[in-house]
Amino acid sequence: MVFYPSSRKQVTLSFRSFIMSAFSLAWGIFCLPFSLSGQGQLLALEDMHQIVALSAPRISPDGQSAVFIHRTTDYENNRYVRQLMAIDIPTRQTRVLVAERPGISDPQWAPDGGTLAFLASGPNGAQLFLLPVKGGEAQKATLAPGGISRYAWSPDGKRIAFIAEAEPTPAPTGAVRFNDAFEVGSNDYLADEAPNARHIWVLDLDSKKSSRLTSDSITVATGLSVSSLSWSPDGRFIAFIRYASPFSGDSDLSKAYLLNVADKTIRPVTSNTHLEGPVYFSPDRIHLAFGYPRDGVPANLNEVYQTGGGQEPPISRSRNLDREVLNFQWLSGGRLLLDVQDDAQSRLWIISPGGQQSMAPLGPVIDLEDWSVSSAGAMVLTGSETYRPSELYYKPSLGAAPIRLTDFNQALAAKKQGKREALTWESTHGLKPNGIVTYPPHFDPGKTYPLIVYIHGGPTASSSLGFSMQAQWMAARGWVVLEPNYRGSNNLGNAFQSAIANDAAPGPGEDVMSGVQALIAKGFIDEKRIGVSGWSYGGWMTAWMIGRYPDVWAAAMAGAAPIDYTDMYSLNDLNRMRRHAITDSPYKGDNLQAAYAQSPISNLSKIRTPTLIQSKTADARVTITGSYKLFHALRDNGVPVQFIAYPGPGHTLSDPVRAMEVWVRWLGWMETYLQANRP
Repeated sequence: MVFYPSSRKQVTLSFRSFIMSAFSLAWGIFCLPFSLSGQGQLLALEDMHQIVALSAPRISPDGQSAVFIHRTTDYENNRYVRQLMAIDIPTRQTRVLVAERPGISDPQWAPDGGTLAFLASGPNGAQLFLLPVKGGEAQKATLAPGGISRYAWSPDGKRIAFIAEAEPTPAPTGAVRFNDAFEVGSNDYLADEAPNARHIWVLDLDSKKSSRLTSDSITVATGLSVSSLSWSPDGRFIAFIRYASPFSGDSDLSKAYLLNVADKTIRPVTSNTHLEGPVYFSPDRIHLAFGYPRDGVPANLNEVYQTGGGQEPPISRSRNLDREVLNFQWLSGGRLLLDVQDDAQSRLWIISPGGQQSMAPLGPVIDLEDWSVSSAGAMVLTGSETYRPSELYYKPSLGAAPIRLTDFNQALAAKKQGKREALTWESTHGLKPNGIVTYPPHFDPGKTYPLIVYIHGGPTASSSLGFSMQAQWMAARGWVVLEPNYRGSNNLGNAFQSAIANDAAPGPGEDVMSGVQALIAKGFIDEKRIGVSGWSYGGWMTAWMIGRYPDVWAAAMAGAAPIDYTDMYSLNDLNRMRRHAITDSPYKGDNLQAAYAQSPISNLSKIRTPTLIQSKTADARVTITGSYKLFHALRDNGVPVQFIAYPGPGHTLSDPVRAMEVWVRWLGWMETYLQANRP
């Protein structure tokens, strides 16, 4: 199952015992770091609207400047304000290039650095705009039907490939225009029309005309996935991903192909049948690199494979790292740059053609969010430190330490925060999960505190030591916070990640409980005041924990919580895809019994924990049907429960007002029931 990751990464901690004869010295060493980040106010819910979100950093071809998307919150008007900004790297001076254009995203430099392309929303979806770097207004370059999903400059800068729907067909006339029935495929239950196929187009910048390159039998996007686009260095070919259908549930039926731009013929890159993507040409055009799960097994971590140059079958370039590859890029000389989640943080690895590995240092950056590298090896990136929200950083070379270029979130970083450390513990089956512990800012190890278990989604994600506004909100209320990385998390290698296969809840639940017990053993947790919460797969695990271990919890919040695997398989947008937790149809053979045994629904009658349920009414990823089942089960058994629904589509709350409301209710519910159990 792929649900919603709450953060990418996470770590380990162990406390040293104190020798009583040296207690005063040890006390100072122990307590000093527990409010490392400033002497001012604690982080509060209202600070949610002060965060400046940075995304899509793109370095110029000459490495002297960069562009990025800058997003702030207009809470009064319930909207986010997005701007395209540029920064001069030597002087760190920023300027706004495009102000408050709706849906602005995906800036890309032309190869000569003279033009910036970007996408922005319009009546017919996102369209491509071109902005002269030396001055002038951005001009709309496309009128693509249904909007543009992705685009890529050609190496000579004279063409742009993009993905969009086919030309619209003439509207029917007469009575037939009222016939809107459609054939159901691998779609979610909220669909009310068949999805349209998307194709590869090319825009000629001299003639300003667009032409379609792929035929009606080919689609390069689904409701969940969009093909990568990679031009060969000579501009003759485009590497792309083809899907079996435009239905979202067929997103795993993906295969890499090469498109001949001149004659529009295509050929496959490998003999694999599915699970490939994205795919990129090397700078010398000899090789292609593409993402693929280890040995083609869906439950395994994603690796980078290489093909071409007479190599068959493809070889894995990242096997020795034994970490899930989140992003990758070719460098000169056949080297690859890989972004992985490792233990408690992000790491960048450079892999040589011979397999040698070297790490590109990230300095204080813990969570790497996005990055780009110039041909000379200079890099810009966005990411967070442990006590600072995301900023823009610069690396003059891959081997250099990052230099922070911006201070948009300095006011938040200056606020007092609780110390964050990593904890590793023993679990079942010989596994050693880890997680992040956040302490109250004025933590005293001689006292006892409530514990909140805050479970990440995914499940293929992980919590890290990067900045966490949510964990700090909880810690500011005097709670210890544990963010466990249960089996299935992507930070400890293939054996740990794939251990969730056919063990969707019992095994991960054992990991969570053993983490709770490890913290209790430290002596500062009030065992009568332990809460558990999470969103998406974190909600699934929350529902499992309060049913499987009903006597542990004083309060729970289950957000967008899957309850019944058959609902997930039959109704949501992922549906038939074979994925991590249960890797086959529940309707084959005796699988149904196992699916129920691994679903929270099997333990609903045992729940005794006061529970808040929150969901979107038109969530295609985790259907609200599970929340209704949980609500009725708790109400029927006399368990305190409240169910809050938020109208509209989406898996998470995408507007500021509702996002705030989710957390007001979340923290308020926990506070009410933890306070009720105060000694």
